[in-house]
Amino acid sequence: MLRLLWAFAACADPPTPNDDRVAESVMTFNLDSGETGADSGDTGHTGDSGDTSPPDLPALTVDLLVIGSGPAGLSAAWAAQEAGASVLILEREERAGGSGWYASNFFAAGTRFQADARIVDSPAQALAEWQGFTAGGDPNDPWVIALAEGSAAVVEGLVDVWGVSFDGVKSDITMGPTPRQHHLSVDGAGPVGPLVEANAEVTWLNTEAEALVTEGDRVIGARFVELTTGERGWVEAKATLVATGGFARDIDRVLDDRPELEGCTIVFESAPHAQGRGLDLVAVVGAATTLRGDHGIYVHSIRDPRPGFEGEALWLLGLQQAVIVNLNGERVINEQEIQGFQMVDALIAAPDKRLLAILPPAMVQGSPGWMPMYNVGEDGDKDFTIDELISMGVAARFEDLPSLAAETGLPQDTITTTMTRYEEQVAARRDADFGKDRTYLTSFEGGPYHVVELVPGSAKSFGGLALDPEGRVLGVNGEAIPGLWAAGEVAGMLGTAALGEGMGGSITAVYFTGQRVGANAAAEALHE
Repeated sequence: MLRLLWAFAACADPPTPNDDRVAESVMTFNLDSGETGADSGDTGHTGDSGDTSPPDLPALTVDLLVIGSGPAGLSAAWAAQEAGASVLILEREERAGGSGWYASNFFAAGTRFQADARIVDSPAQALAEWQGFTAGGDPNDPWVIALAEGSAAVVEGLVDVWGVSFDGVKSDITMGPTPRQHHLSVDGAGPVGPLVEANAEVTWLNTEAEALVTEGDRVIGARFVELTTGERGWVEAKATLVATGGFARDIDRVLDDRPELEGCTIVFESAPHAQGRGLDLVAVVGAATTLRGDHGIYVHSIRDPRPGFEGEALWLLGLQQAVIVNLNGERVINEQEIQGFQMVDALIAAPDKRLLAILPPAMVQGSPGWMPMYNVGEDGDKDFTIDELISMGVAARFEDLPSLAAETGLPQDTITTTMTRYEEQVAARRDADFGKDRTYLTSFEGGPYHVVELVPGSAKSFGGLALDPEGRVLGVNGEAIPGLWAAGEVAGMLGTAALGEGMGGSITAVYFTGQRVGANAAAEALHE
């Protein structure tokens, strides 16, 4: 008989042997051994910022040095070159583009694409809704206003200038009640490809920035190491722009920002490059940050159980049709909230900080399966059926509610009451408890019931380097650090604490700050 085994380790439990910051115990559905499975997240990496004193002779002198070749860095480099500046990009990976290859859903307000779809929207309307869909963001912040007013130009420019395909406008509650999700792609991938190609001649791949170089209080470039040969040198620059991405895979930083998750198993819903190394570079020169508990945590994934993919996420489209309950068997939220970051609040409030998703038969039968997020390597893009997940011990099937309750330990009376009430609301086509859209109200038809445990997924940083209105990095004294600029996720998307708990489609902010800060840095460099 199938046995559903639990490894209850509340988030307040002592640290585990494998990682002193992340608990490894999660619910495991084990069909064979009777043992409880466990996993833990990657601890990430903290780079060495090194000595900031200038070496003897630079390998190259440019107007603008860009560290990082994701969408922010590439946009900054292109804008600077358009302004007439000489540019060099340092990229530690073998391929430019960073997480831009994975990002396709863009926030934009007042686009011609919305008008064509008869969607009434404007920057002013987005700002009026801002505080609601960002859970407390500040619509009066200059960076927020600039993003709202510039978002349409970002999306339309990618289509008109770079030849990116536009695939429709959709609703996404993390972008407000007005449909603002613009899906853009190039050959099925994120639209960063044309920018990668356009900047290829000024990009040094496999080259890591080891430390900023300073002269007095001014940043004048960066030391680098060529990772394939070990060759070292430095690049002199009138302006240096850090665009290294976020810190979603640096568990220490994530938990410093979200200490309420201490001890929980955390999986990664972020690109492999999201390790926060740019923050190490700038810390040495006294840069300030806006970190304040606003790192984006999704709760719509399960852990990837495959060897070699420890700490990675498996994600299911259509999870809005499920019923999400706590360990008391109580439904806790409008399941549409899995699209945004607010569901982590329900997780933290739940007993033992754990949530289960109960999946209706129609969802399981009609779904392509659980998909890796940013898992890379062999079989990294594989879709898993529910039967495969059951065989791997991270899902279970129950024919009826009494057997579900008996094997999981959920109170039978409560889970029966919860599911009976849900079926009544499905029949009435109205979710009176949480207001879920009737589109997602799906009957369980008496079973079978499939169960998985949802775990927190580290996604992206809405806090990072603090910027002035032009994009210069601020020091802890509140003054701009001469010669140092930043853009993209390393600056929490906008370099301000005005994003609340975050927004969907924030890749728009990455392109936007790249373009704006790159142009500003080039203008200052060219006028020195």
